Amino acid sequence: MSLQKDVGKRSQGGKSISPVFARLLANRGISPEEVSAFLNPSLDNLSSPYDIYGLKEAADRLRRAVAHKEKILIFGDYDCDGICAIAILMLALKGRADAAYFIPNRLTDGYGMNVELLRNIVAHRRPDLVVTVDCGITSVEEVAFLKSQGIDVVVTDHHEPQEQVPDCIIADAKMDKKGFYDLCGAGVALKLVQALFGDEYKEYLDICAIATIADVVPLVKDNRIIAYYGLRKCTESPRRGIKLLAGTEKPTSQDVMFRIAPRINAAGRLGSAMKAVDLFLDEDYFLLKSLAEELERDNTRRQQICEQVVREAEKALRGIDFLKTRIIVLHNAEWEAGVLGIAAARLVEEFKCPAILFSGDGDEYKGSARSVKSVNIFEVLSRHAGMFTTFGGHSQAAGVGIKAENFEAFRKAIVEDVAANYAATDFLPVESYDLQLDGKQDFLALAKELELLEPTGYGNPKPEFLLVEDGLKFERVGFGPHVKCVKGDLELMGFSRYTSLVGTTRGSTAVGFSLGVNVFQNRVYAQGILRDVTVKRVQVGDDEARRMCLHQLSCEGICNLAPITCDCASEYARIPFGTAFVVFTQAEYERLIRDVEGTQALPVFVGTQKWLNPQTCVVFAPSEHFDFGYFTRVVIAGRALTEGYLATLAGSTECLDLYGETPCAPRLSDDEIRAAFMAFDAVARKKERAASPAALAVLVRQKSGLNAEKYEISRRILTDLGLISVSDRGIITVCRNKTDLGLSAVYRNVRIK
Repeated sequence: MSLQKDVGKRSQGGKSISPVFARLLANRGISPEEVSAFLNPSLDNLSSPYDIYGLKEAADRLRRAVAHKEKILIFGDYDCDGICAIAILMLALKGRADAAYFIPNRLTDGYGMNVELLRNIVAHRRPDLVVTVDCGITSVEEVAFLKSQGIDVVVTDHHEPQEQVPDCIIADAKMDKKGFYDLCGAGVALKLVQALFGDEYKEYLDICAIATIADVVPLVKDNRIIAYYGLRKCTESPRRGIKLLAGTEKPTSQDVMFRIAPRINAAGRLGSAMKAVDLFLDEDYFLLKSLAEELERDNTRRQQICEQVVREAEKALRGIDFLKTRIIVLHNAEWEAGVLGIAAARLVEEFKCPAILFSGDGDEYKGSARSVKSVNIFEVLSRHAGMFTTFGGHSQAAGVGIKAENFEAFRKAIVEDVAANYAATDFLPVESYDLQLDGKQDFLALAKELELLEPTGYGNPKPEFLLVEDGLKFERVGFGPHVKCVKGDLELMGFSRYTSLVGTTRGSTAVGFSLGVNVFQNRVYAQGILRDVTVKRVQVGDDEARRMCLHQLSCEGICNLAPITCDCASEYARIPFGTAFVVFTQAEYERLIRDVEGTQALPVFVGTQKWLNPQTCVVFAPSEHFDFGYFTRVVIAGRALTEGYLATLAGSTECLDLYGETPCAPRLSDDEIRAAFMAFDAVARKKERAASPAALAVLVRQKSGLNAEKYEISRRILTDLGLISVSDRGIITVCRNKTDLGLSAVYRNVRIK
């Protein structure tokens, strides 16, 4: 019996499961026999802690240390996983053993163990037993040093072992990969507590859930059970520290990923993570409140630093030939080491290829790597392990250290490695979604049903759906950067980067979105959050297309483009990366796909770009924010409004002219601009408040008699000159001082001479 038919007969809370939800489960590889256990996680289904390689020996050694009152030092990593693992062991050993903990300072001590750091620890603390959490599997020399000092070591880790492992007790499921081996570091620590103290491990499920979600391990089997019950504990009997940091009574996996974990991580990324452990160990409200506020400040600063690193990295990547360079490797001495991993992940998302970022200005550089699903970055880096001073990680993320003198040789070697072992097409963006939905779907019922999948995350991601419709039209939400489209009982919301969707219909459009339940003013409805917008069939009206191009009127300059033939353009269309074919109207697009072989099959971006990956594509009426700097060439296959716009494109990349058409800007008289100003002034005097830019346009056009295009041009001129401004609440302010219209570039381009 198929899963769809079988699951349709099952129930959850007395409600039958819909065929759509059943199909979703089937697509995720959940068999009929696994459905009940998956939708109803049970602690009884947790695997035995003794399934983990070496955990019995680790538990026996720690039990002996407790019995003999030995001094125990827990040595952990400075990320959320390491911090949580330390907290679990410290709480379990509280009142039972002489235990302390240590986390390296990222800025002064570097990553993980090193002999110099351990000399200091031995001199000041002299432990009898060192237990590592979330680190240690590669610390061969460091463990040997501790043993030479008469100190026993137990390594608990979840990272991939290398050819040589430390000579000590090791608890790491990846040593033999038997049973379930995808626990995070805190998950291994929780299993150790379970082996030591039985059901007491349940007291620490909340801490382990945070680490499990934050460390992006697959939320299946044991990890799903831990996350499910841990989040429930965060709601039913929350620790004060977690509650203060979460800022909500019922934290979800999304709250952990985007609020709790980043704040815990921030402490270690910018310095010492030692203070973050107190979030779990301390109970004093005022201390915890102060700590939560400090972590909030750390996270804000971390975000600012990370944003700067990303912007600088993007700038450094301009002009790179992505056809030949399929992995990003950059170094900047000024970059903060603590944010490199996050910044690298951002670059992977934008460019769809692996990224390794390094910082440091001394003899050694420290780097963080992140990767796409198709490239196991640990395996790639392992082929060059001889060049590293430190190295560790897993398939999608890794940390490395390298001598400065070897950096350029490494960069060259790894670029050649990836080019040799992976085809260029492996790095083309791939649109992925769980299911395509029909426009007649009961979206609210499905959104409620999807809550059965929680907690979601890596390995059990929040589902993404595809909806293909004709004539979808998005409107701006107020005067902010967000847009929405209402279709039946579904409200599609696009945040920030979708503003170019406003006011246009694009023919047949595919929207990718996640689905949830939202409540506003006592109305319960299905809300889809846009993840992706793809044009399946281009159909944009001439008036709409022209309005999308009006930003070109702000550009001035002179440009002589190199002409090319249709045959040459066809050659460019066959190359997977590097070429953007630009058109500005529907007729121009249809001419292009008729004349230039291969362009029919290219993806089309209308107005905006979805990523910075320079996949060869057609760009229809690019917005002013479309970034051509990563393309090798831009082929102009239509008629721009101004030569200055073409000059702007030519300034960022090689710009070629396919049809040799002369730019032609619209014209506007001073009287028409004056009419627009008087209309804005009349609205302002009446203190009328517009609900949206579209509503404001209606008010002003009614009073001025201007058509949509002339209104928009006039608005741009008046805004450029500071004669009008509109607040984010739709209130108009008018400056009535006399001003020279010629100071506006838009005016200079459209004035009637």
